[in-house]
Amino acid sequence: MLHAYFLHSRPYRETSLLVDLFTAEQGRLAGVWRGARRGKGSAPQLFQPLLLEAGGPGELKTLRQVEAAGPALALAGPALFSAFYLNEILVRLLPREETQTALFVSYADTLGRLAERDDPAALLRRFESGLLDTLGYGIDFGHDSDSGEPVDPAFGYDFHPERGFTRRQAAGALVGGDVLLQLAAGDFSSPAAAQAAKRINRLALARLLGNRPLKSRELFLATNPRQESDT
Repeated sequence: MLHAYFLHSRPYRETSLLVDLFTAEQGRLAGVWRGARRGKGSAPQLFQPLLLEAGGPGELKTLRQVEAAGPALALAGPALFSAFYLNEILVRLLPREETQTALFVSYADTLGRLAERDDPAALLRRFESGLLDTLGYGIDFGHDSDSGEPVDPAFGYDFHPERGFTRRQAAGALVGGDVLLQLAAGDFSSPAAAQAAKRINRLALARLLGNRPLKSRELFLATNPRQESDT
């Protein structure tokens, strides 16, 4: 049995579902769950831990014995939109059938903390950083990419997704060296660090996501036009 979460599903034929799922053992999979909409009971939901079997020779697996391994998490407001965002970037960026156990654990932990009303912004930044590391695009917050020298808290730095951080003498740098050192230590607690991490991760992810907008971000802004999205 695989430990899994559904990332996205859509109706298929009369009673089935096409499902994108994230598993601890086999990474991201695509599957068809035949007869999923036929039963009278409640089907497993997004943000609910599952146990299931997935078989078949091709990329589209056949899902069998799908059962809940725990209750669906109660998410609402910004926490719910944050969880939708996690699912969307995983679907968009994770290759199929590559085991990513550490990222799966991070995903499950992030969902749990969102349900406990922890700060969504800090949770998202940590997850994004882990995802970038997994994909081979991890960010070195602690060094100047040109010189290889440690970041100097007295200077400002610009960020180039392909290269990293470079020191800038003039005013108008993206982020101060003191803030970069906070991020290098995994500290997102100050407003300056939180905002810098959001801008930097957005730039890094935009390179991978391309020009197609994120639906989860658009939905949040449409629903909350006066509130800034944590994503």
